[in-house]
This record gives sequence, C-alpha cells and structure tokens, in this order.
Amino acid sequence: MPRRLTRRDALAAAGAVALGSLAGCSGRGSGPRFWDDPPSLDVEGVPREFDDPVPSAPRLVPVDVEPAVESAFADRVDRLLSPIPEPLTEERLPNGEIREQIETERAAAHEALPGPDESLPPLRATERYAAARGHAATAVGTWAAVTVEGDPTAVTADIGTVRRRTAETLESLPGPAADLLTGAAVYGPIERWCDEARRRTLVGSGPTDQANPLRTGEGAGDVERVQSLVEAGRYLRDRYAASLDDPMAVAEPLRREMNRLGSAVGDRLRELHGEGVEDLRQNPGTEAFVEGRAVARGAPSDSLLSSAVYRTFEDLRFDPVPVDNYEPDHPATGLTRTALAWTRLRSLDDVAARVGAGETMFPADAEAVGAARSAAIESAAALAGSENPLDRWLATQFLPLFADPDGALAAGDRSARSTVEAYTAYRWIETVTGEARTVTESVSDSFEAN
Repeated sequence: MPRRLTRRDALAAAGAVALGSLAGCSGRGSGPRFWDDPPSLDVEGVPREFDDPVPSAPRLVPVDVEPAVESAFADRVDRLLSPIPEPLTEERLPNGEIREQIETERAAAHEALPGPDESLPPLRATERYAAARGHAATAVGTWAAVTVEGDPTAVTADIGTVRRRTAETLESLPGPAADLLTGAAVYGPIERWCDEARRRTLVGSGPTDQANPLRTGEGAGDVERVQSLVEAGRYLRDRYAASLDDPMAVAEPLRREMNRLGSAVGDRLRELHGEGVEDLRQNPGTEAFVEGRAVARGAPSDSLLSSAVYRTFEDLRFDPVPVDNYEPDHPATGLTRTALAWTRLRSLDDVAARVGAGETMFPADAEAVGAARSAAIESAAALAGSENPLDRWLATQFLPLFADPDGALAAGDRSARSTVEAYTAYRWIETVTGEARTVTESVSDSFEAN
C-alpha cells in the first residue's frame, strides 16, 4: 500500500528537514535521542482547560430503553446490596481487606448507576447498569462468603444457566435491521458482549472458590454482569426488531463485507511481515512501516508510531478479524472490528509517512497544542454526528482517546514531555477519525454495488 502524505504533512516535513539532518540516523540503535536536547516549548502557555467539549457518545440503537426496564435494572442493584449492613463496621467484619472490597464494590455499584439527569444512548446506559449489577454482586458475594447464613452461589444465576443464555443469544444474532450499516452498528456491540463473555469472562468463572472470599465475590460479580448484558442484549434486539416497518436479513451481506475488508487487512499484514511469517497478527515492529527515518530516536512522531503500532496489534491478536484463514462466527461484530483494524492500519501508514519525511510532531508553540485538539475535536465530532451508523460506531472507539491527553494537560505536574505527548495524541485522533470515514465510505459503496 502506498503511504499517503497530505499537502499539510509535506509542508510540516519540509520544516523538519533541519532536525532530520541533525538526527542523521536510519535505525533505532544509533544516533542522538530527541529528548537529549529538545526544542523549547512554553508549557505554561498551554491552556489547562479548553472551551470545546469532547463530543458525546453517539446513538447506535434507534430505540429508547423504557423507564420500567431502567427501573428494573436499578432495583436489581438495590436488592443485591440489601443483605450488607450499612455501615459495615470493623466490629461486624474485622478483616480489613475483605471489608474494603465490599465497601469499594458497593460504592462502585452506586456510582455506575446512571443518574436522573444523565442522557445516555441505549447501549451505554445498559452497559452502566450491567457494571452496577456486577459491582453489587461482587460486594454481596464477598459478604455471603464470610457469613454463616450467606450462600455465594445464590447471589446470581448459576454459571451454566448464564452460559446457555449467552450462547442462545449469540445464535439469534444478528437480527433483522432497517439496512446493512444499521445492522452492523446495532448488533455488533451486542454480539461482542456475548462473545467476550463466552470466550473470556465465563471461562473458569463463578463464585466457586470458597477458600478465598475475595475471588468468590469477584466470580459472582462476573456472572451477574454477563447476565445483565445478555438480558439487555435480548431486550434491545427485540425492541429494535419490533420497531422496523420493512425489516431485512443482514447476516450474509455483513459476512461478505467482513471478509472483503479482512482480505485488505490480510494483504497489508503480508506486506508488513514479508514472506514466510506464520502468524500475520503478530507485531511486525515499527521498522516494517518506515525503513529509514529522518528524525532522532524518541521524537514525538517516532514515539507515537511505536505506541500506536503496539496498541493496534495488541487488539488485532484477539479481535475477530478474518485473516490467516480464520472466519469469525459473528458477522456484525466481525465487520465492525475489521473496519476498526483497517482504519488503524491506514492511520499507521499516515504516521509512518510523516516519520519517514522527517516530521517530529513537536508543536511549534503553545498555541499549536490547542489547535491540534480543536482539529481532533472537529474530526471526531464529524464522525460521531455522521448519518452513517458505522461512522458512529467507530466514533465510540475513538472518543475515549481524549481522556488521557486532556488529563495530562490538566495535571498540576505536567511537563514539556507530557504536553507534547498530549499534542501527538490529538494528532493521532485527527488522523484515525479521518481515515475512518475513508473506510466506511468504501463499505457503503460495496453494499450499494451488491
């Protein structure tokens, strides 16, 4: 795949030629390190807070969660927590570690519950209720494990029942949809809830370790959280399907598109690894993306490329992406995660092009940091507000990336390095949200052609 270099990138690269000449290194093992003698930056001139808020998570499911259902989820949390004394004193439970877990999980359960003034999209709201129920079950499961009258296995449904319900839910997905893109966005997250539970959370889980009350409680919490997600997934599936005037089956078209995108991902991975590699999902290292670099080791752009490559391939190791003769079982989550992987790979090529051209990504001045954030906000907002449901789904994956750089700039002990890392994080968000639209346009075109 040719590496893309925009006009702005070319201009930025031209301004970095002097630094590239000074670096004089083509590999990571020789030459000066960027932070040995970095350019100056007025860190105090960079704002700690910004006027532009991070865009809210977009809606993926076009139906609301009914108030009675929300109340039932919240009531479940209260009923779970009811056996635990309030306050839980040292006299009542002398073991400090066990008491701390119960108190911490009880507080987390209340904190996770959506507040009356919070307006959350349906998927996010049900995830919050599931988290609250999981924390509550952990608290009461731990309490039950240390009381004579308690029974940790009675806190929630038994693990065999939850496994069966999870498998049955997966078999019924994806359900009917108004169109293919909406089907992917609506059912992809629900499939992923169940698939992750079946392959990870419920493997060896459950409140069975009676010798360790802490683990017993955590096992109960895991099962309760999955049970909540399965209940929510079934509810949203049924409510969405009932809202359709002209439903269509989407499973096979989503699978074909998943495999088409997966073919592109696989071809790019083979280019990166070369011949003879046994596992295309393994990390090929940054040198696979840029052979020679005109920047010093550890330059912000170089560090961004390294961290982005690591994150991309860590997720690719476990994500249901159809490469290496593997075809995911569940097409909606398979398509969404493959679109995510393809977006990230394209974005890595963009960053690699900048590194190869000599751009260090060191901000020219304090104002450049705010400008980078504004550009990232604008690009992310366009993705989150798109009419394309797959755009909106990808936005849910990228909007959380603002938390770390915003937090770093607000910190009292920020430094030049942490400020520059925040700047490069904003540059990455702008890049990846821009590439996302290119990927989703190709998916839309493919659906229309077929």
